[in-house]
This record gives sequence, structure tokens and C-alpha cells, in this order.
Amino acid sequence: MLAYLLIRSLIQFFGYLPFGIIYAISRFLRFVLQFIVRYRFNTIKENLERCFPNFEENEILSILGKNYKNLATIIVEGIKGLSLSKEELMRRNQFIGIEPVQNLLASGKSVILICPHTNNWEWTVLASGYYFPDKTIGIYKEIRNSYIEKYIYTLRSRCSMQLISTRYTRLINEEIPKGRAILLMSDQNPSNTKDAIQSYFFGEKIPVLHGLEKYARQYKLPVYYLDQKRISPGYYQVSVSLLSNNSSELKETELTQLFMSKVEECIRRDPSSWLWSHRRWKHLNT
Repeated sequence: MLAYLLIRSLIQFFGYLPFGIIYAISRFLRFVLQFIVRYRFNTIKENLERCFPNFEENEILSILGKNYKNLATIIVEGIKGLSLSKEELMRRNQFIGIEPVQNLLASGKSVILICPHTNNWEWTVLASGYYFPDKTIGIYKEIRNSYIEKYIYTLRSRCSMQLISTRYTRLINEEIPKGRAILLMSDQNPSNTKDAIQSYFFGEKIPVLHGLEKYARQYKLPVYYLDQKRISPGYYQVSVSLLSNNSSELKETELTQLFMSKVEECIRRDPSSWLWSHRRWKHLNT
């Protein structure tokens, strides 16, 4: 109960703070994470060196510092985002190119929206529920504390998104015939590699979550990629582009490779924006 009260108080407190103070907190948090706690410093550095072997040490350290800044920004914006109104969130996180998806949903057809852990993906997830009202399905991992779980669930579902726990993903099969936008994030390392799909990422073959391939191919769903770019502090633009029109026509694993290649392209455009603190390559040699 104490943890719940602390989390609830923090979210409500951030809700009252102007963005100027939010970013002051972010700068302090970045300093703590990078220089005091040194949060996953070696993991971030090793990941960057692995993907950019031709970069000089000073280039790696520069990206590393910017990545801590991005991480701190995501944390404070993520907390603040839970209290933002529909109008404010859509103003700060504008989707472009959404008409094809809207048309498909209006005709009762389902689509898959896929996005990576770049920039403020939390806002992309929340805003999806507003841009595609009463049509979006989000997959999430439950929080062990039941009080916190219920509270965060309530805040996230304000945007009309239907939330399905990772424990009950089978329920997606029941929703697909109803015309839904299924939001997936498949760029991080799978906890279970048994059903993973092997795909090339920065020149190495890695395991990738199989959900994208499974649902898109089985139900012949079109797949749209959500590419979020930071325009200025607190403002983003999400470009919605077609990744595959009929995934069942692709060769097996080809769709996953298309997605991972797109993620790599976005990372190379802005290396500091991705979640490098994740141990993405830990199963590479297992």
C-alpha cells in the first residue's frame, strides 16, 4: 500500500508541474544516472561499441551521454504523460499519415501498428488510443503490486485503448475480426528464445519476438510502422508508414527482418534515441 501511495502521489505531483520544471528534474536525473549511479553504463557502452565499431571513443562517449539524457527525458515525460489531457498529448505528439489506417479500421479491417523503443515511445503508445479511438489494443506487462497495477491501468486506459496483459495475448485472436489496431513493440530481447525468430540487426543474427510475424501472417494483416522523431523538447512527430500490405505473401521471417531493418535505419539516424540499456545481445551466443 505504501508503494502505491508513493507512486500515486508522484504522478499527481508531476501532473501539476510545468514542463520547465519537469526538464530541470530531467537534467538532474540524467546527472544521477550517468555519473553517480552509472546505470548500466557498461551495457550501454558495450552495445554502442558493438553496433558502431568504426566510431572513435569520443564519439561513443558523446552518444552515451546523449542517451542518458534521452533516458532521463523518457522517465519524466512518461510520468507527466499519465496526467496529460487528450488535446495536450495529441498537440505534443502529432501523428502524420494516419489516413490509410483510419480507413481500414472504418471498414472493419484490423491492422498491426509496430514501433521501436526510440525517443518517447510511451507517448506514442498513449496517443495511439486517441488517434484511433476505441479501436486500439495495447499489450502490456502487469505490475506485481495490485494497487499500482489497477491505478496505472486506469490511467493508461483513459485514451480508450484496450489493454491486454502479456498473460492473456490469446485474447487478441478474438479481437482481430472486429477491426482493431494492434500495437506491438518487438525490438527488445525476448525473455524466451524458444519461439523467437532469427533476424539480422547491425550485422548480427539475433532472436526477435515472434508476435508480429504470428498475427500478421496468420490473419493476412497490413503492418504500419510508427516512426517517432523529437522535434523539440516535449514535442514529437510520429510518421505512420506501410511496412507490409499483406504479410502472408512474404517469405517466412521476411516481415520480422523488414521491421528490424527499419529499426536499425531509425537508430542510425539518431543513435542516442534508442534504449541501449537493454541487454539486446545477451542470447546471441546461446
